[in-house]
Amino acid sequence: MAPPNKKLKTCPDPENASHHQTVPDEVWISILSFLPPFSLCSMSKTSHRFNCLSRDPTLWTNLNIDWQSIKNHTTSVEGIINRSTKIKSMTVRNRTFEQVNSPQIVMIVKKAKSTLTSLTFSPEIALGNNAIAKLGTMTNLTSLELAGDWLKTAGVKEISNLVKLEKLKMPGAEQVTPNDLKDLFSQLTNLKLVDISGCKKGASDMVVTALAQNNPQLEYLALDECELVTGKSLKVVAEKCPNL
Repeated sequence: MAPPNKKLKTCPDPENASHHQTVPDEVWISILSFLPPFSLCSMSKTSHRFNCLSRDPTLWTNLNIDWQSIKNHTTSVEGIINRSTKIKSMTVRNRTFEQVNSPQIVMIVKKAKSTLTSLTFSPEIALGNNAIAKLGTMTNLTSLELAGDWLKTAGVKEISNLVKLEKLKMPGAEQVTPNDLKDLFSQLTNLKLVDISGCKKGASDMVVTALAQNNPQLEYLALDECELVTGKSLKVVAEKCPNL
């Protein structure tokens, strides 16, 4: 009895096997730009080519990092930030809405290169005042967004060092005083967008007047729940800020 015919193994079509090699680098970089940082790192381990492509600085200009990653994979996050030699913006989130370690978050953020100009902390991250104060050395920032829940005088004073700021959002800063905000808006003179919603005790006519007089290029101002602000200062805003 003749032995059964063995199924012959076929070699993969060489054209299909290396199809990704025919795709230009710029196309792959465009595709890779849609991957989050950790997925991009994983992709870089699949081949020599993807390892090289994943190191393109344009892929590391905008970072989104979650608190869980900072807490559980600190070394990996530090590696990602070190790889981001031309970083422009960073967003830190807290998807689990758990209590965060403010000093640890700021320590990670401050490892970013001086090319970083936009820094956002999502609303569910309420940094402590001391941690916020340490952001005052990041003088290349033009945009800063953070929840103002624990912001106090010392933190506001340090934010005033960020003289390049054009966008400042710190809603809910109920512990700051009118003098804190007046001094802040006397130091920051390039603001185009400001959100101090919920600054119930701090936002006053004196503060809004100082903001308008020192920032004539202002285009947007949020004052929700700022009950101390009256038509008196809003009239100054209308006169001094034609782009609003």
